[in-house]
Amino acid sequence: MAPRSLTTAARSLPVVAALCLGAWLFSRTPPAWPGGVRVGRSSPRLVLPVRERDLGPVRQGGVLRTSFRVANAGTRRLILREHASSCCGGPADVRQIILAPGDATNLAVEVNTAEWCGRMEHTVRYTTNDPNLPRFALTVTAGVESSLSP
Repeated sequence: MAPRSLTTAARSLPVVAALCLGAWLFSRTPPAWPGGVRVGRSSPRLVLPVRERDLGPVRQGGVLRTSFRVANAGTRRLILREHASSCCGGPADVRQIILAPGDATNLAVEVNTAEWCGRMEHTVRYTTNDPNLPRFALTVTAGVESSLSP
């Protein structure tokens, strides 16, 4: 009597069992990154102590300049994108700043007071790749006094 041939399903059973066992073992293996750092926990972290600055009374016609200190306290590079406002619906300029882990910089804000009279407020908006702070704004306020004498 000739030996019976195995059906296709019976022949593939050891292969399927080996794949399942391999997947199960792989899921139980800890990551090989130094210090046991997991991918989900490594991210940029923006540190921004001050978001608003009042420059007090100023004379009309000059350019106000101030800066805001920012730092990256995370373990990955921090990407900041400044979204400058546009006039009349035109395209806005986007400026990108990249900070390595542990780095810090100053974000400069300039306002031309010739366009203002009285209380002014100027806001610059940013987007980031920090999952805890994806958007933020820096605001500068001042009381612009007319350069004309009464």
